[in-house]
Amino acid sequence: MSRLSPAHCVLALLALACEKPANTQPPAPAPEPVAAPQPSPVQRANLVAREPVGAGVLAALDTNVDPCTDFYQYACGGWLRKTPPPADKPRYGRGFGEVTDRNNEVLKAILERSAGAKSKDPIESKLGSFYAACMDEPAIDKAGIAPIKPLLARVKGVKDANTLMTVVGGLDADLFGGHGPLFDLFVEPDPKRPDVYVAFVDQGGTGLPDRDFYLKTDERTKALLAAYQAHVARMLGFLGDAPEVATDLAAKIVAFETALAELQTPRDQMRDPDKTYNLLGVEGLSKLDPELNWAGFFKSFGYTKLGADLNVTVPGYFEKLGALLRGTDPNTLQAYLRWHILRVSAAALSKDIVDADFQFTSALTGAKELSPRWERCVGWANMGLGELVGQAFIKERFAGASKDIALEMIAAIEEAFAAGLPALAWMDDATRQRALEKAKALHNKIGYPDKWRDYGKLKLQRTGHAGNGQAIRKFLLQRDFDRVGKPVDKGEWHMPPALVNAYYNPSANEMVFPAGILQPPYFSADFPMAMNFGGIGMVMGHELSHGFDDQGRKFDKDGVLREWWDPSVASKFETRAKCIENTYGGIEVLPAVKLNGKLTLGENIADFGGIKAAYAGYKLHASKKPEEPLIQGLTSEQLFFIGFAQGWCTHETPESQRLRATVDPHSPPKQRVNVPLAHFSAFAETFQCQPGAAMRAKDTCEVW
Repeated sequence: MSRLSPAHCVLALLALACEKPANTQPPAPAPEPVAAPQPSPVQRANLVAREPVGAGVLAALDTNVDPCTDFYQYACGGWLRKTPPPADKPRYGRGFGEVTDRNNEVLKAILERSAGAKSKDPIESKLGSFYAACMDEPAIDKAGIAPIKPLLARVKGVKDANTLMTVVGGLDADLFGGHGPLFDLFVEPDPKRPDVYVAFVDQGGTGLPDRDFYLKTDERTKALLAAYQAHVARMLGFLGDAPEVATDLAAKIVAFETALAELQTPRDQMRDPDKTYNLLGVEGLSKLDPELNWAGFFKSFGYTKLGADLNVTVPGYFEKLGALLRGTDPNTLQAYLRWHILRVSAAALSKDIVDADFQFTSALTGAKELSPRWERCVGWANMGLGELVGQAFIKERFAGASKDIALEMIAAIEEAFAAGLPALAWMDDATRQRALEKAKALHNKIGYPDKWRDYGKLKLQRTGHAGNGQAIRKFLLQRDFDRVGKPVDKGEWHMPPALVNAYYNPSANEMVFPAGILQPPYFSADFPMAMNFGGIGMVMGHELSHGFDDQGRKFDKDGVLREWWDPSVASKFETRAKCIENTYGGIEVLPAVKLNGKLTLGENIADFGGIKAAYAGYKLHASKKPEEPLIQGLTSEQLFFIGFAQGWCTHETPESQRLRATVDPHSPPKQRVNVPLAHFSAFAETFQCQPGAAMRAKDTCEVW
């Protein structure tokens, strides 16, 4: 989607070093680590307790690689060599991949218990009903396309552009959850009134992940678009269309989606929150094209009183949309809606449809196999019922002193970040003071919400998996849109507790770290603190830096979108940000596949600032609570950087790399490790990297 999310995450949900020329001189030998002092009896006991941790760290290394030549390979080579990539995972890492696997096993046990118990407890009952229905493959296969037949029947009511809008409104409410055909609808705090919820309407409507997949003219893109068109035709066959009819309709659908893509603003141009803030209200939206039947849409959508509380992210898209709809024949519009009903529902339907749908997913991502059914059901439960299943998850995976240690780490990182602001000569005193106030006002959420979401109105059945999915999407949509114009819930979380991720929310000036990511290798109450600061501490520093990246810096300490920088200081920031944009924009991750430095700018700024803030926080913490080196052969400083890098050890298919280079605002794992470190003097000092080494950039970039 092109929407500007309020949550700047550490990893995209689909969803890392400037590539330096090789040294012409023989590589320097790896620096000798500083020898740890002889441990006392108490320290020796700690070393013994940490031996499994140390063994895992050392086993992941490739000591045949000079850390000053390619630190990612040095830190991860052992893991990459010994860990075969799962056939069903186009991207799989030592951090996000392995932690997600472990979390999923916990969630699976919770859901299986709930499904078997048939409890009257409302939480267990809902979880059990969802999982039982999801795992009942015979019933799902027997149902075929029956769960979507009533929705498909509505499409026959499309006779022209006006009736299309009415039908789309009802489908959005009952199936798509706002993310339906033609455009996206969602609810977030008003960027300029962050205490009030408003609705957003955004460009959308295409089946492929980005406009580039329709509009680029290279041979690989054209081949993928042809494969998509063949996929649409194959899938329409499940709705009863004869092959020749399906082939003709698929061509018309792809042509229509291509026309939609031509109306869309490129993804990297959607990053400016000032440009995507257009609080036009329903009246202003209607004036963009008075002929378009917005009244019919909102009536069937179920929300006719949004009034002034509607932000139109891309007015130009909606100025042109009506003309496209009026110029498209009703038969094509009907086929387009039928395809999107099936596309969104496919994963919840019979095995033949699921398998056919996966064929194109495989072409797009490089996944060789479909994930096991239980894993798919667990993932859907976590995303749709996250704060139900999360209540049991945190009892098993986030206990003891974890929260206190995490808060202690955040405090050290925030203190170190604030202490570093006076050293930024490019900031004037007034802007620096406001930045300091914003940093001090930052709110932190750790582990799980203080108050759990109420799912009382959600009704789920033990049969009818597709129906349960529709019910969840409708419940979540109504929960959001019922709040438009009302006060913002400051305690709300935008991620489930068991998710392996984290985010910064500019409208609340808050960082959120779910229990799902507060796990090894990122964090453990039993880890050496150097590892914790390199792992989850880097994530903390990353999210903190999002408050001051090219988007986050435009929101003040209270989450208000406004200009609080002196113009000359803002200009100096842009110059420093441009250095990072250009550095990443020149990196080729595959032949003829370069990173988009503008699209990834915010995440790259956060990576640059994050490693610096985490390291400063670690040094501050260590000055107050000294800790002897606890993994044999490594200094604490070396362990910090290794702990950071090993959270990003990742296998990825070429197809996934190409896809993410187009849609992912994050750089790939290798570049997320190597580029910031090559520009960070403390890394070069720790590993004694000499001038000219690949991991010691000649011309360094720095923002924070």
